[in-house]
Amino acid sequence: MFENLSNRKTIKIIGCGLAGAETAFILANNGFNVHIFDNGQNLPDKPFDYYDEYQTFLTDNMLDELEYLNSPLVSLAKKYGYENFGFLYSYEFMKKVRSELENHPHIHIFNAQIDEINKTEPTIIATGHNTSKELTVTVEKMVGQMHMCFYQPQLVAIDESSLDKNKINFINQRDCYVNLSESEYKNVVSKILQFNKEYDKIDGEKQITVESLAEMSELALRNSIFRPHFSQDKPYASLKMSYMLGKNVFLLDDFVSALSDEEQEEILNCIDALKGCKILRFSSVRRTTYLLAPSCLNKQMQLKTNPNIFVCGGFAGTAGSFETLLMANYCAYNVICHFFRRYGVELLAEKTCIATILQNLLEKSVVKFRLITLKYDIIKLEDLERLKTEVENQRNSSKSQIEKFKEKFYGNYF
Repeated sequence: MFENLSNRKTIKIIGCGLAGAETAFILANNGFNVHIFDNGQNLPDKPFDYYDEYQTFLTDNMLDELEYLNSPLVSLAKKYGYENFGFLYSYEFMKKVRSELENHPHIHIFNAQIDEINKTEPTIIATGHNTSKELTVTVEKMVGQMHMCFYQPQLVAIDESSLDKNKINFINQRDCYVNLSESEYKNVVSKILQFNKEYDKIDGEKQITVESLAEMSELALRNSIFRPHFSQDKPYASLKMSYMLGKNVFLLDDFVSALSDEEQEEILNCIDALKGCKILRFSSVRRTTYLLAPSCLNKQMQLKTNPNIFVCGGFAGTAGSFETLLMANYCAYNVICHFFRRYGVELLAEKTCIATILQNLLEKSVVKFRLITLKYDIIKLEDLERLKTEVENQRNSSKSQIEKFKEKFYGNYF
C-alpha cells in the first residue's frame, strides 16, 4: 500500500453501491482521499438474486479472482458472515459496508446527488443502472445522445400448449413468425393507440415500445416490430417469436410495451394466431441506464472524451455482482496507475475473467452487446470433462496473472 505518499490526491466517486464501495476502499488504501456522493434515492425497489445455473463453475472462478485481488467487499462479507454474498444482494450487508466506509480515515461520504460533473476533477461514475435523470443528461452531453441506453425490456412469454403451431411459421427450431393480415394489423394499431392515450409517458426518456412507434405512425410500427417476413406467402405484417427449446415457452422477441397486462392481452388477442393464448409473463419496461461502452469507453475504463472521468459498475454495462466487483477492481487500479504512474494493471486485462468481461464491454457491437454471452465466452458447455479442465485452466490462469500484477504493481514484498 502507498501510505507513505505525502500528498494524497482527492477523487470523487458518484454512487455507493457495490462498485462505488469497492473502488472507494481500494483507492483510499492506495493514496487517495475519497469523496463519495450518494443520496440513496435511486436504489432498486426490492432485493435481487444473482444466482444462476452457472454458479458452480463460472461464478466460483470469478469469486476466486476477487479473492486473489483481496477484494474489500468479499473480505467484509467473510468478516460479517454473509456466505451468500454475490448471489443475493443484501441491504443489511450494504449497511455494514457503508459503516466501514464512514469509519475509514481517508473516505468521506456526502448525502448529496451529483447532477453536474467538473471535467477537470478526477471522478468515477459508479451509479449503477438507476442513475438519476439529471446526471444522465450531463453524461449524455459528454458522450453524445446515441451512446446511452435507457431501458431494458422484459419480453412477453406464452405457454406453448395454448398455441396452434400450424398458425406459426417456423424458420428453424427456434426462430418463428406469426403472420398478420392487413385487417388484423390495423386492429392491433387501433387498440394500441386507444390505450396509449391514457398512458402516462416519462418526459424526456427514451423508449422503443409498440405504443411509441404506433404513435409515430402505422408505417413506423410495421417497418420495425411488425415488419413482414416473406416465406411461402406474403403477409401484410409479422411478429417475430422465439421458441425456447425444453422450456415449452414462446417469447415475443420485439413486442415491448409499458402498457398494463390487461391492455397487452387485448392487443395480442387481435392477432388470430395468438387469440386466447395463455400469457405466462407480460412485457414491462424498467429503467436501466448504462453507457453503450464500445463507443464511449477506452480500455482503461475512461470516457474517450475525458480521461479524468472513469466509469464502472452497472452504468458501464456490467450485469451481476461478481462481474461488477471485478470491473470495479480493474477500474480502481487503472485510476491509481493513471494518477500515480504505477504499472501492472495491463496484466489484469489478459488471461483473466476480467479480460473477458472487458472484451464483452468494449469489443461487442452495439447490436450484439449483451453481457450474458460472458458465460459462453469463458467456458463452452460441450462436455463435462472438458468443462472441468477449462474451469481449472481458467482458475490457474487467473491466479498466475494476478500474482504477476501484484508483483509489478506493489513490488516483490506484497
